[in-house]
Amino acid sequence: MIYTIKVKILDRSRSRFSPRGIYDNSQVTNALNSLVGTSEAIRLLNKNIRYPRPVPGARAIHKLSFSERDLKFKQWLAGLIDGDGCFTLSKKGYAGLEITMDIRDERALQAVKNVYGGSIKLRSNANALRYRLHHKEGLLNLINDVKGQIRNPNRLVQLNKICIKYNLNLIWPEKLTLNNGWLSGFFDSDGTITINKSNWQLSISASQKTSELLTPLVELFGGYVYIDNGSSKSFKWYVTKKEDILKLIEYFKKHPSRSAKNNRLHLVPKFYELKSMKAHIALPETFLAKSWDIFFNKWLNFE
Repeated sequence: MIYTIKVKILDRSRSRFSPRGIYDNSQVTNALNSLVGTSEAIRLLNKNIRYPRPVPGARAIHKLSFSERDLKFKQWLAGLIDGDGCFTLSKKGYAGLEITMDIRDERALQAVKNVYGGSIKLRSNANALRYRLHHKEGLLNLINDVKGQIRNPNRLVQLNKICIKYNLNLIWPEKLTLNNGWLSGFFDSDGTITINKSNWQLSISASQKTSELLTPLVELFGGYVYIDNGSSKSFKWYVTKKEDILKLIEYFKKHPSRSAKNNRLHLVPKFYELKSMKAHIALPETFLAKSWDIFFNKWLNFE
């Protein structure tokens, strides 16, 4: 069982959300018939990663404790902020936080909003959503939760300005470990999972302007870091070895992704199963070829 957010429910009329989230990882054994089961497992997974529902009129319903389960959420949030977030402090002294994500990742932003308050709006002329948090109570709760978990140097500078404003101590992060949920949030923001159709190779990657956040990932999860000379001209952490990919999948079972990419992560075992049966190069009209087509359509429509 995996908790996204742990809440102690005292009164059904006062607290209107469930604290439990269930992780259902069904093993697939049959190449064709199990595809329906895999789809159902993904549907149930998304259904059972339960996000707290906001209380009408409440600005924030912060109920996180110091438990291990809630710590995983805080670490996920820090990773998300390090990738897609921005702490702001206006010239007039107004502090805030903004997180921008793909429109398919509304549930991830809703999970943050339901704990700290704030608002989610569709960005004009963009297929993206922006979460904003400006009220002091929610912002201070969030800062206290992610202090010591933020790793992006730019984000630390931004956070430090707000800490100075509110007379808070900035806490530096400890060395990243396998038992830290930071990567799950960072993957939700800056990560990708793709299949190269030219060689049918599956890869997991993440990009940054510098290599500082990426280098520790090589030590923990494998892969390598290189400079992407494409349009982004950024550093990229790149993982392709099957054993490294499966190690990451085990990590995400303990520290689940909360973005739409989660659906693709749960298709990875099926990819390796079908590929080992050479379904990706099977003759048309065979059951293996049909199995691959069904799988790949699900991969392309992962939202």
